[in-house]
Amino acid sequence: MRHVDLPRPDPSVHGVGREYRGLAGKLQFRVLQRCGLEPDLHMLEIGCGIGRLVFELAPFLDRGSYVGFDISPEAIAWLNEHYAPRLPNFRFDVLDIYNARYNRDNTGSAQTVRWPYEDDAFEFACAFSVFTHMRLPEVAHYLTELRRVLRPGRRAVVTFALITDRDRPPYVHAGKPLVQIDDVSYTRRVERPERGIAYREAAVRATVEQAGLTIVEVIDGSWHGWNSSKPRVVNDAVVVTS
Repeated sequence: MRHVDLPRPDPSVHGVGREYRGLAGKLQFRVLQRCGLEPDLHMLEIGCGIGRLVFELAPFLDRGSYVGFDISPEAIAWLNEHYAPRLPNFRFDVLDIYNARYNRDNTGSAQTVRWPYEDDAFEFACAFSVFTHMRLPEVAHYLTELRRVLRPGRRAVVTFALITDRDRPPYVHAGKPLVQIDDVSYTRRVERPERGIAYREAAVRATVEQAGLTIVEVIDGSWHGWNSSKPRVVNDAVVVTS
């Protein structure tokens, strides 16, 4: 499958944040390749949105398979109409849970939902700009589910906006100042924190470990403004193993 055979993702279907000059999917794909993604792996994307990463993966994941889920019915409907018929090894699922930014009409809880996949089902997983829209107890449950569905010893790449010891206040993310809302959390919008949440790095590390995952690397996001030659995305990419 070539890029030319697929329509480009349609951001009007589902708001997924800034496009970063249309490079978001390319940057995500480069980071995954750097972290060990191979063409024959069975992978899961948590929060696949409108398929920005799928568009890049389609010509690459030719000997493997892909499952992506999202809480936006509109995004999944678009992917199932435009991508699924062309990509027989790709599957797209709706997860019916509430989110203050992306799915306010549903009452399902991100703290209790069980993903519709068997234990040890995937060899690789990723979540880009998902945990920046969730509170820490919800993140903790998602990481526990990630540990359940990821085969032992396999990798996942999940992104956060991490407040590190090298950062100095005032903290600014995506051009907006961050306001502290509790001991470990900061947001761009106090009245609706899920619009964009950053966490203290120590809190994220503890939450990852409590879920039974091990951090093997943290790739600094470009939002810090630090120079780096590594492929990276806007938020910090935390590479974990099960």
